[in-house]
Amino acid sequence: MEYSEAMEWLARRAGMELPQEETEEERRARAERDKALEVMKLAARFYFDNLKKPEGKPAIDYIRQRGLSESTVVEFGMGYSTDFTSLPDYFSKKGYDTKTLKNACLVSQNDEGRIIDFFGGRLIIPIINARDQVIGFGGRTLEKDRMPKYKNSAGTLLFDKRKTLFGINLIKKLQQAETVNDIILVEGYMDVISLRQAGIKNAVASMGTSLTVEQCKELRKYTNVVFVSYDGDAAGQMATWRSLDLLARAGLEVRVLTMPEGLDPDDTVKKEGREGYLLYKNAALPLIDFKLKSLSKRYNLNTADGKNKFANATLGILSALDPIAKDLYVKEVSKLSGLSAESIANSLSAELEKRARRAPVAETKKENAAQITDNNARIVAARFLLASVFSAKDYVKITDIKDEYFDFEPHKEIAAYVKKCIEKREPPKIGALFDFVEDKSEIERITEAMSSVPVSQAEDYYIKCIQTLEKSGLQKKKAELLEKIKISSDIKEQQLLKEELLKLIRR
Repeated sequence: MEYSEAMEWLARRAGMELPQEETEEERRARAERDKALEVMKLAARFYFDNLKKPEGKPAIDYIRQRGLSESTVVEFGMGYSTDFTSLPDYFSKKGYDTKTLKNACLVSQNDEGRIIDFFGGRLIIPIINARDQVIGFGGRTLEKDRMPKYKNSAGTLLFDKRKTLFGINLIKKLQQAETVNDIILVEGYMDVISLRQAGIKNAVASMGTSLTVEQCKELRKYTNVVFVSYDGDAAGQMATWRSLDLLARAGLEVRVLTMPEGLDPDDTVKKEGREGYLLYKNAALPLIDFKLKSLSKRYNLNTADGKNKFANATLGILSALDPIAKDLYVKEVSKLSGLSAESIANSLSAELEKRARRAPVAETKKENAAQITDNNARIVAARFLLASVFSAKDYVKITDIKDEYFDFEPHKEIAAYVKKCIEKREPPKIGALFDFVEDKSEIERITEAMSSVPVSQAEDYYIKCIQTLEKSGLQKKKAELLEKIKISSDIKEQQLLKEELLKLIRR
């Protein structure tokens, strides 16, 4: 806790009142936060009680299908939103205004202007902070074709996804009962829930998003060792490396679990049980070993060309190590590639010298390129659109992925990939981009785009980005039509082009 929060918590526990030295604005903000916590607690109870009603049968059926016990449902406070109107009606009868509910992201407005439950028709999983306060909800659809599959609370006074880890309240309780030697970091709610039911109690989830610096700092409060257990189909992807490096930079020892292809922790523990999952944990690799193993899978090490490409690809990893680690891992690369340790060491020395010579020039070029790109409103808007797609934001519509929005070559490639995923009904994965997008720095910019905008403003910013793309797209079409009119010698064609231009002007 922050110092002021700790003082307030201790005072409440002792039944004392703290002398208040706060501005009117601070007092108002605190009152608003307290009210939001109040409605979130009531909402959690409301959703939980729905499971006992006849209308809760679809959720009970799903819970049983997932093999979740009654004690697990109670421990996580799981619930169900039976429809879109019951929750708003419940709070209306209790005298709560719509603004309070909107501020807590419990309700939204539909196309007809009606106030509806934000999580209508979904299985509800409360998101609880380290102080045992309900700060948000995750909603899982029970319908096969309904998208998105998972829907989280938007940014509120209480909930900031970048700072939140699902299950951290249970880690805190565990820490009070026994020594927590390490924490397992997974992607989704169900991974944490299934692992805990199987008796593996030290898991938290980043809730399917790219890991943030704030989440790494939160983990650092409870442990020095983190086992990263992402999905089997994602563990080998280079996009995962960014999260792993963030953990390492936070001062954590990082080890990576590799599970069978296509299986997530939830699948694995159900299929192979607690002991089976722990075998994967015991076989987890240190960060550098995992990176080298991942790279070795990307090349055919049975060919001279594959060995050479693999060895060259490892130079970036080796160059960041201290002298002793460099020596050890040069030998490891030698063993994996079949090339001599001496040749790899020589290549590494040459690479380090080359980097030292070109560093100032490269940095200048990078800054200039970033400046040119970031000053182009159209490219920045397209970047944020794509970032929102990969972050599975609720406000993204499939119809927003229009070919005409993407002029920048990497964006064209990424948009084409997203469309294929939509056709296959698969979620697009940022890690897959490393296999076909040549400009790796643009992937990084897309990854970072979401964190450049406050969570509470993300949807408004997204709408502005779409407006920017539409407006600039119209300007582009107008310019193209004017050029065609100029060069056309056919009167009929000119007339048709002018009519088309007039339609665009009237839009």
